[in-house]
Amino acid sequence: MSHDRRSAFRGPPVKGLEPFAIRAFRLLWVGQTVSALGTAITRIALVFAILDLGGGAVEIGYVTAIQTVATMVFTLVGGVWADRLRRNYVMLGSDVVRAVVQGVLAALLLSGHAQIWMLAVGAAVFGAATAFFDPASGGLLPETLPAEQLQSGHALINFANTFFSVGGPAVSGLLIAAFSPGLVFGLDAATFVVSAISLALLRLAPGPCPRRSRSGRTCVPAGVR
Repeated sequence: MSHDRRSAFRGPPVKGLEPFAIRAFRLLWVGQTVSALGTAITRIALVFAILDLGGGAVEIGYVTAIQTVATMVFTLVGGVWADRLRRNYVMLGSDVVRAVVQGVLAALLLSGHAQIWMLAVGAAVFGAATAFFDPASGGLLPETLPAEQLQSGHALINFANTFFSVGGPAVSGLLIAAFSPGLVFGLDAATFVVSAISLALLRLAPGPCPRRSRSGRTCVPAGVR
């Protein structure tokens, strides 16, 4: 069967799903979706890990607060880096850091050597890395899609994030009941590896840089469509 016939059978893309026809968006979507699932299931696992280590509401509060504060403190720096460097590289570096953090915590929990202060340190590093990832991810989508598909692209990513935010805790509860919080941390580490691989495969060609900002920061080249 000829290529033209195959194309005819496939027909036009389903409305709203057009971004999936673009390889760069597919890679970005897969990476962000998988890591969103990992993040959603780990929120519950962190609570149970602290409880298993003898902690209570106070310990849960300060560990989660440490992660939140670290994200807030480093968000401004993360935004500057996202403007100065290629956004997919910033996201890749953040994913590698978070994969290492979650992998180390998983090993500590599974081996029985974890302590609450270790979870707090891990939460701080994780939160700081997230502060670099989020600003970069917000600006990367326009580099992977043409302007007319940006709304659909945002909708597809937001749908996946919302779906896993709602369903993730239930999945986490089942995994914790069947296995342990340490296993969930290990799965989260694996999701960040998948996201990092997706970003490493992302190819964004440099485009024209319209102008420099008043602060002197260089703009980020746009990607090919």
